[in-house]
Formats: sequence, structure tokens, C-alpha cells
Amino acid sequence: MIFYTIFHRASYLLAHPEKIILGKQRCSFALCPQDDLPSCVRKRPSFITLSFCFLPKEDDRLQSELARILGVEKKLPQKGLYLKLTSSCVSRIDLTGNNPLIYVHCPRMPSDLEAKIDYRRSNHNPNKKVKIFGFQAMITTSIEVEIGLELPVGCVVSSAEKSDGSHLIPERRKFIREHELLPSIDIGDAGFDVTDNFQYVRSTGSIPIIDYNRRGERTDPTTLLMRSYDERGTPFAPCGTLCKSNGYDERKKRVSYMCRRQCLTSPSFVSHPIPGASTLQGNVATLPICPSGLTLVWCVKFQDHQRDGKKTRNLRSASERTNGITKEADLNILESPRVFGLTAASIEATTACITTPLKMVMKFIVRVTLNLIGYLKTWKKSYRRKLEGPKAPACILSLIQRRRAPP
Repeated sequence: MIFYTIFHRASYLLAHPEKIILGKQRCSFALCPQDDLPSCVRKRPSFITLSFCFLPKEDDRLQSELARILGVEKKLPQKGLYLKLTSSCVSRIDLTGNNPLIYVHCPRMPSDLEAKIDYRRSNHNPNKKVKIFGFQAMITTSIEVEIGLELPVGCVVSSAEKSDGSHLIPERRKFIREHELLPSIDIGDAGFDVTDNFQYVRSTGSIPIIDYNRRGERTDPTTLLMRSYDERGTPFAPCGTLCKSNGYDERKKRVSYMCRRQCLTSPSFVSHPIPGASTLQGNVATLPICPSGLTLVWCVKFQDHQRDGKKTRNLRSASERTNGITKEADLNILESPRVFGLTAASIEATTACITTPLKMVMKFIVRVTLNLIGYLKTWKKSYRRKLEGPKAPACILSLIQRRRAPP
């Protein structure tokens, strides 16, 4: 149908050249073939499948393929015209049968059906979210704190709409299986703040340090005081001040907080002072409150509160450095790759993870070479100490000394 519409329109204009306006775009439309249209759509939408225009013929200019397909290639030179294709949604043309077939694709439908749309914060305005279309790569970084080594040890690629938290458990199991190691601390951003992730990590003996995800909840002072703990899980004392950490009980698997009589030492910071002594029941230990000279104690179990931990979260910057190396900082592999399909995106991300250790090895060779040259020239102990190799981390030994499974 599209072929005959374009053919008759071009033939009609060539038969009546006085109606031809040079440079004017002529369009051919097609109705949307989608069956499950919303009920609010009263008229089936249409889209432009192909557009063309007539231009003056130049001597050294060959006619376009569209003129040959329409069969007007010989008529155009007689009129001194050139048929130019301006836009097209045609994906394939079949001229083998008696009736030519033209296959088109909707311009609103993405060519890559495996890629999806998601939102992220704008680089220029953190308070604004922008749409992104494509894939996302989550890279797992192993940190050896004693020797300051950071290596990518895992990578998973998915469509953009998948949440990061859904990848933690399968990627962690794959890491343990491949490297035969058990992490001692798992650090992640707010995207991994899922209750199942906390329970799984703790079940393996590791400590999860994951940022708190508010998920649109209210965090004004009145709401926080009513629910009895702040955004970081620190409980409020009855007088309205935040309690102080009092350590972790390994046997009972719980953390404890104390008010430490802040209402007596800093009365100006107390929002609701308590005039007399009283006792509290429940999660709070039954102890007299500040005015009688003792301190309120609050013990919280991990089963009741899943989001505790803060001290080692700064080590998460190692993951950001790995992402920076693969993107704009040095290698520039994952900044804006032009890939089609999930398989190609996975190969691109894996290549970036393989290249990152190679870059680190080259930096190590250059650094050792410079220190060796400096030591041979000056014989200073500072260069000699830098040449002493550190102990190899377990993740490296697992790669070098990997045991093959029996056939």
C-alpha cells in the first residue's frame, strides 16, 4: 500500500510538472498497527513512513535509489528534476514477488528492544532527574585495605530500569564461588538498601555497610521524633535528644545506645525536658532516667533494625574510582559507548573491567622502575622501602593458584 501511494504521487507530479514546488517535502503516512491502544485514544495515530522532494537536476549527479525503485528514473531527466529522499522509516524492501513489499518501523519504537528507560540525577543540577535510555553496568570492587589495592572482581550488565539492589545477592554468590573467598564487609550505596540484602549478607558472617534509602518518606523533625529514631537509625531519648552509641554485643547480635544524661550536661539542646524520674518498658531497659543520676539505655537488635553501620562506608569511594577509570577519567570505555543489544553492552563492560587491572599493572611497573632507578642512583632507604613487595591479597592468590575441578 505504501509503495503504490508513493508511486502514484510521484507519477502524478511528473505528469503535471506545473504542480511541482522545488524543495517542498512530500510525505507518506501509515497507521499505527498496535492493537492494545488505550481507551482514551479515539483516533488511531499515524506516522511518517517516507518523505521526498524534487530538486533541480545537476549534470554530474546520479538519480537516487528511490527513483529507481519507483520506476521513474528515466522520466526525471526529461523534466530536469532530481528525486531526493529526505527521511525514511523503511527497514526492508522485498521486490522478489509480484507485489513489492515495504516493511517500516515506528519511529517512536526504539531499535534496540533490550534497552530500557530509567532516570538518574543530572550532572549539572543534582536536584533534577533526567531520562537515560540504554543499559547499566554494576562493577564489584574488591578492596585490600592493608596494601591499598582495589581491583574489579565482578561485572553484571542489565537494562537501565533494573534496580541495583537486585544484583547484590547473585553477584556475591558468584564472587564467593569463583574466588573461594568470603567478604568480611560489604559496602554499597542507597540503591542496595533492600532488607533481603541485609539478611543475606549477615547470614554469611559479613557486615553490611549500606546507605539508607529514604524512598520518599517524611524526615521532618516532628515525624522523626514520633517514630523514635532518625534517618540513620539512632534512637531518640524521651527528652528529645539523640542517644549516643554504646557498642555492639557480638553474642546477642545487637547494638546499644545511651542518652548519657545529655539533658543535664546540655539542657539547651533538650526539646522536651523531663522534670522527674520515671521508667520505660519495651526495647528500652527499665532504668531510672537522668534526674536520678543514671542513664537511659536502648538496645536494638539487627532483626528489628536492618540499617546500622557508618564507620567504614568511606571505603565505598574505591568503587567510584573504578567506575571513574572505566568512564571519563582514563580509559573512556563506558562514558558513552555506541552498542546495540545486551550482549554487546556486556562485552563492552567486561572489556573495561579487564583493561582496568592492566592499567594498574602498567602503573605498578612504571612506579617500581622509577623507584629502582632512584635507589641505584642515591642508595636511599626511602626508595628501598618502596621496592619491598607487599603480601599478595587473597583475591589475587585465588586467581593465580586456582585449583581445577575434577573432570
